[in-house]
Amino acid sequence: MKLVPEWEDHSHCLIAWPCNKTLYGSVIEKARLEIANLANHISEEEKVIIYCNRVDYEDCKKIIANPKIEIHQTALDDSWMRDIAPIFYKENNQLQSMSFEFNGYGKYPNFNNDNKMADYISNQLNISPKKIDLILEGGGITYDEKGNLFTTESVLLNPNRRNPSKDKISDILTDLFELKSVMWFEQGLFDDDTDGHIDNILCPIGNDSYLLASSNNQYSPNYKVLLEIKKKLKEEFSKKNSSISIIDIPLPSDCSIEGKKLVSSYINFYFTKNKIFLPKFDVPEDLEVLDIFKSLFNKKQIVMLDTKNINYGGGNIHCVTMNVPKI
Repeated sequence: MKLVPEWEDHSHCLIAWPCNKTLYGSVIEKARLEIANLANHISEEEKVIIYCNRVDYEDCKKIIANPKIEIHQTALDDSWMRDIAPIFYKENNQLQSMSFEFNGYGKYPNFNNDNKMADYISNQLNISPKKIDLILEGGGITYDEKGNLFTTESVLLNPNRRNPSKDKISDILTDLFELKSVMWFEQGLFDDDTDGHIDNILCPIGNDSYLLASSNNQYSPNYKVLLEIKKKLKEEFSKKNSSISIIDIPLPSDCSIEGKKLVSSYINFYFTKNKIFLPKFDVPEDLEVLDIFKSLFNKKQIVMLDTKNINYGGGNIHCVTMNVPKI
């Protein structure tokens, strides 16, 4: 497989500075402070590059105030780096990248700048990107170390993505990344603005182990969705005569900002070599999830960060970052 699991070492972390005032509204300054806090924490572990619009450059420098972090001016429409960065992979022991199409999730009118970011970043890293005529966001896929890629039909097969058929997409991704399988789940979290990105519900962590968002609330629209995903995961791996471990990670209790209910998940986190950065929601599940992660990753420091204002804009820690594998 060409894809490099996220838990392996990184050379860089890429971040986009929040700029979409239509989405963030009055919380945009708070979201920027949260991004700065996240970036400063990650910079203790790996090199961080922040991209921001020219109009925000001076403010970004003042808020970041960290000489270890590079800040580059470029044209952005939004801050979801996971979805607009190239997909990095390894070929012949070299770092390579693929540049997929981005169309603003098929619903936002301003995406042309973001659709250029994959090429821009690749060129900056001295990589000639392989351009792929398929609309795919980085948060819409996840993968393990054994050639299995996971995604949701509600995203890649959504008419607003204007993609080919399910079988065709599976064939394309299998050929591009030398996969063993593409596992499709019907949908992601209810009301997810991305139409159900996989990075809010499932995260492989190696050694046949998978973190899966879970809910004990039978009245939640996510209850049956997540049970179906667990059932399908078990069924698909049983066909391969493989035994896997599925670790339930509870969804946080309902939280909202300025009357807007947040679509939130602890699965939306970021690996570094020595730490894991988890979102914190100031709800009872925070401590429960912290304990689970400490038991799973006893050689890493688990750091929980306030990111509710980032979440207000439609994503979280994983969504606003992109790891560049260290080859």
